[in-house]
Amino acid sequence: MIRRPPRSTLSSSSAASDVYKRQFLRSVIVNRGSKDNVILGMAVLDEKFLVGKVVEVNYSTSRVLLLSDLNSKIPVSIEPNGVQSILSGSGSSYGEIQYIKEDYELENDSEIFTSGSGGIFRSGIPIGKTIANEEIGLDTIKVKFHSDFSQLRLVKIVSFEEVKQND
Repeated sequence: MIRRPPRSTLSSSSAASDVYKRQFLRSVIVNRGSKDNVILGMAVLDEKFLVGKVVEVNYSTSRVLLLSDLNSKIPVSIEPNGVQSILSGSGSSYGEIQYIKEDYELENDSEIFTSGSGGIFRSGIPIGKTIANEEIGLDTIKVKFHSDFSQLRLVKIVSFEEVKQND
């Protein structure tokens, strides 16, 4: 039987290396793995900003899928109104808001946070801000990430799963 530490308290700083930048694919390798209690799905932060999640774990390293990766899709909240949506990676340095209510009027520089929906990440982790671009119209709402993924050097791997108490 493998005993894991309570996931809400697990936190590990890790050096990010080997940024993989294939067309539309963005990931980094970090120097923490299963020997450091890293597990799939853990959140990866740059200071206090979300940059991705762990998608592959080896004994001493892990691969992190960055939010900018074309395969990245996470539930978000657009503030100040708390509108729920999905942030998708675009393969570039910006994300895109998808599945937003049609009648929602977006304010420029709206803050984007994790929503907590689906239990992947806790709610309220800052991600970025919307940017105005009249040429692209309302079909595409771009998000400028707070973190520069090309400059990641030290990241924090955390889990926010609630610890279940025995009655």
